Amino acid sequence: MLARRGRRAGGGYMSIPEDIIERIRLSSDILSVIREYLPDLKRAGRNWKACCPFHNEKTPSFIVSPEKGIFRCFGCSAAGDVFKFVMLMDNISWIESVRKLAKKAGIEIKETNAGVIRLSEKTKLFEILESSAKFYHRCLLESSHALKARQYLEKRGMNAETVKKFMIGYAPRGHLMRQALKKGRESEDLLRKAGIITRTERGSFFEYMSERIVFPIFDVQGRVVAFGGRTITDQQPKYLNTPETAIYSKSSNLYGLFQTLPELRKERKIIVLEGYMDVIIPWQFGISGAVASLGTSFTHNHAKLISRYADCITLLFDADNAGRTAAQRALEILVESGIECFVSSLPEKVDADEYLNRCGKEKFLELLKSTAKSPIDFMLEKALENTDRNSAQSKDKAIDFLLDFISKSSSDIVRREWVRTVSQHMNVSEEAVWLKFKKTKMRKLGKYADGNNINQDTAGKSKKIDLSLQENLINILLRNRSFIKDAAQDSFTDARCAKVFALLAQNRSAAEILDALPEADAGWFSELTLSPIEYNNIEEAFARVLKDLKKEKLQKRRKEIEKEIIMMSAGEIPVDGDKQEEYKKLTALLKGSGK
Repeated sequence: MLARRGRRAGGGYMSIPEDIIERIRLSSDILSVIREYLPDLKRAGRNWKACCPFHNEKTPSFIVSPEKGIFRCFGCSAAGDVFKFVMLMDNISWIESVRKLAKKAGIEIKETNAGVIRLSEKTKLFEILESSAKFYHRCLLESSHALKARQYLEKRGMNAETVKKFMIGYAPRGHLMRQALKKGRESEDLLRKAGIITRTERGSFFEYMSERIVFPIFDVQGRVVAFGGRTITDQQPKYLNTPETAIYSKSSNLYGLFQTLPELRKERKIIVLEGYMDVIIPWQFGISGAVASLGTSFTHNHAKLISRYADCITLLFDADNAGRTAAQRALEILVESGIECFVSSLPEKVDADEYLNRCGKEKFLELLKSTAKSPIDFMLEKALENTDRNSAQSKDKAIDFLLDFISKSSSDIVRREWVRTVSQHMNVSEEAVWLKFKKTKMRKLGKYADGNNINQDTAGKSKKIDLSLQENLINILLRNRSFIKDAAQDSFTDARCAKVFALLAQNRSAAEILDALPEADAGWFSELTLSPIEYNNIEEAFARVLKDLKKEKLQKRRKEIEKEIIMMSAGEIPVDGDKQEEYKKLTALLKGSGK
């Protein structure tokens, strides 16, 4: 049976490899997706709840679990994963929901029936990796060939309980390879697909983990998906990961996450470190939440994975240049993702496991706390390293660097606070820094291409930057006419915008609209078409502007009533209970929207 199969639009069938489906699932955070449909979701412990969209109810019984990646309604029994939710909400097929989420995540789906991983084969890969891990573990404990490996682990301070917990092993030279050759081509092929062996250019076989200490890599379900190996000889590189496979992606897994999940669900705090030993030894000392990326930089997928289980992240990388660069990149991703994060630091040339073995748990935890820096404090420190504060040019360059980082945050409050921090440290007025930030943000707005993204070139040509919400909406509709059906004429109180919308609704081209406008409005319209859109994606832009327009109308109405209420309080006009009640409702609505 094929991995996943569904009917194409127009007939026929398509199949999607399981690894692609998993990529889409991981990239489609279920909480974020459901929030787009149900903005009233409220936190309920580790879960989130709202009134069910699939049946009428007054008391919320619809629950979303980001950790498990599922939703369930205890009223109507609707349940499933992110694909099922989109299916039910949009009344589309499973395949169509996969396509929709793939498009949103920027993942290409090749609709083909060829070369699809079979479920039975995928199961075999998990079985092979599990049995290989057990074999390696047994070799470490029992084999005379593993004596140096056992001595190395003892020297690093690792005890027997920890070795068992992480299922650490040792790979004797060529054993699994020889077994595969005995069993035939099918076994050889499966070992290759599992990432255990490979064939060299000369046609000979090579076992990745040969003569290395083996660290099995588990997914969040506790399945072995890959291995990492540390040499105890003169082999290079010192550390080696098995290649990516149909069931393993470096950017979608974190070492140690499975082992720390029970504690993590309680604490909801994660420490991101660099290596296997950096994760293992803290666990041995009773420190929960330690994980590490797997031979790759911290990625957006890592951030999405972490956000399911943690509300706060501490980065603890090496104190060298490479570690600081890695911390900076990880910070940028976490800030973009809106996850609370800090950076702590180790003494130079000291790993986390070394520090723990030398100083103990209490001093390690004290170090984490005492050296913790907020994202902006860390970036300030980095910016000031090479800044001459007496040089206006040098300060300007440093501020540009910092504002580039600040622009990655989606929170207005955070951005304003960080701009204030930069102005204080650089001894530059907050107004000047904020003005520079707005200019920086406009330069860095996304790219417009093919009606989906924002054209960077247009940003440089734009003469009109500060567009009203109504102008922004017109700008978006000019770029993508498909949104017109979801907009409304009453969204526009500005006469010029209202007229342009009416012409757009008549399917007039930009040239025809220009001809139809009075000469006084023609220049305005020309500038409008060249103005950038203030979001990374045109779909995001449309949804956000509609939402902001609604807020604007609510705010305007509340302000009108507020004036009347003041007059009521002063006894200038009779008290109107309905107006007072309306004011309360508007205030509650605006508070719920973040205003």
